[in-house]
Amino acid sequence: MSKKIFSICLALVLVLCSCAALADTFEGIGEGFKPLQVKVDVTDGKIAAIEMIVNDETPEIGGVAIETLTKQIIDGQTLAVDTISGATYTTVGFTAAVADAVAKAGLDPAGMGWEDKSVVILPACMRIKEMLIKNDFHYFNYTTANVCSEYIAFAIYEPDMTVWDLRVYGGCHGTSDAFGALCKGLPVEEAIARLGGIQCSGSATGVDSCPDQCAQALTAAVGIINGTLCEGCTEAH
Repeated sequence: MSKKIFSICLALVLVLCSCAALADTFEGIGEGFKPLQVKVDVTDGKIAAIEMIVNDETPEIGGVAIETLTKQIIDGQTLAVDTISGATYTTVGFTAAVADAVAKAGLDPAGMGWEDKSVVILPACMRIKEMLIKNDFHYFNYTTANVCSEYIAFAIYEPDMTVWDLRVYGGCHGTSDAFGALCKGLPVEEAIARLGGIQCSGSATGVDSCPDQCAQALTAAVGIINGTLCEGCTEAH
């Protein structure tokens, strides 16, 4: 065989190998705080690599969680991974995206331990609870959604509708203290106006920041006090 023919054959082999590698790459999407999109390389029926294509998760929380989850999935060849503390939505969205990709590769996500854990977000009126009324103070607990914190506790003084003792639990302590200090004695409607619509990571949704969750909590509390809580209430999504 001449060197020229050998070179042509070698080139063809390399091209075919390259095409085969591309054929083993599949994309998948999932929903964390925001949409996640991954590219998964599958070799001989196993996950060889996972690469993020679209990732708007917070680097310090979601980004770290994705690194940990990627290692667990590839090392264990399993989608039955533990939820990363403080990054529940990222965990759910990332594993769903990988499951979507491996399904396109002809593998069975359920056989790899994946369970659909899509989080149902309840409307604000279903996440607030009035705990106590004492000396005209209404005390509330509000379960947050789509944020790193877990719940918000606060009081509203009914005679002048001002905010007191606001605390955000499960998130940044400094931020929590700042919210409480800034809102102390503030008319509730003014607090709602100041906190509402503040966004994290450039999100257009306005529902994934602790300040906006505080505004939603205060709005729901006013609804309880005024007896208008469920007017205009939206369904869970």
